[in-house]
Amino acid sequence: MIRLIIEVVLGVLLAIAATLAFVKFSETRDLQVQLTNTRETLAGIKEKLTLAEEELEKIHSKEAHAGDHKPHWGYEGEMNPAKWGEAFPMCGTGQAQSPVDIRGPFGKATQVLKTDYKTGPLKILNNGHTIQVNIAPGSKMWVNSEQFELLQFHFHKPSEELIDGKPAAMVAHFVHKSDSGKLAVIGVLLKETGENRFLKSIWQNAPKVEGPEVEVAGTTINPTNLLPTTLKFWTYEGSLTTPPCTEGVSFFILKNPAHISRDQLEAFPFKMN
Repeated sequence: MIRLIIEVVLGVLLAIAATLAFVKFSETRDLQVQLTNTRETLAGIKEKLTLAEEELEKIHSKEAHAGDHKPHWGYEGEMNPAKWGEAFPMCGTGQAQSPVDIRGPFGKATQVLKTDYKTGPLKILNNGHTIQVNIAPGSKMWVNSEQFELLQFHFHKPSEELIDGKPAAMVAHFVHKSDSGKLAVIGVLLKETGENRFLKSIWQNAPKVEGPEVEVAGTTINPTNLLPTTLKFWTYEGSLTTPPCTEGVSFFILKNPAHISRDQLEAFPFKMN
């Protein structure tokens, strides 16, 4: 009888133990399912946070560079010179704007102009508005005792400056900068009187379409070769001739022109600039 009672009690205890084990297993399984679901939810939230941060960074980047964007200007179409003042206020409201029509009698120049340009590699680009030749450091120009560094020269067809109401076939603008940041431009008028040997290598290597600077291997130039032998000039205080039309630029338009041929005029990549 006692043996039977013990067996019954043991059976009950085993049943209870089995039930508890089953309950514990069920609870563990439920916890594992909940943990898996929580992890998946957190992963989804993390992914959404990452996407939101990336989008926010894009917005901040656009805002940071919003002031850097300026409308594309040109010489024809919607952003022709008559419209420049709408996007670049100084072009419309400036009081000392270039270029000018030089008519006699013009104020007599009192400054002394001197140049010392060096031979260097031909670095050339088409910037979408003109052909520009960038100059390596070392080429200098002096206005009296004030020294300027030659940065680059570029071309306009026809000349931006007028002489007694008439343009030259082209003009080359030599852009200089002083240590204090002042700009000074020498203008060399080009008249259609024959081939210019100096321009030959520039024209041969001038990119036909807009693009980055190209350094032409094995080709060197000295900008002095485009200047007339005598540096007689008209001078005035003006501005950049293209947007943003910043004023405070000293101009020295040489009275003696250089020459250019009809073929060279037609080979210039811009019909009018």
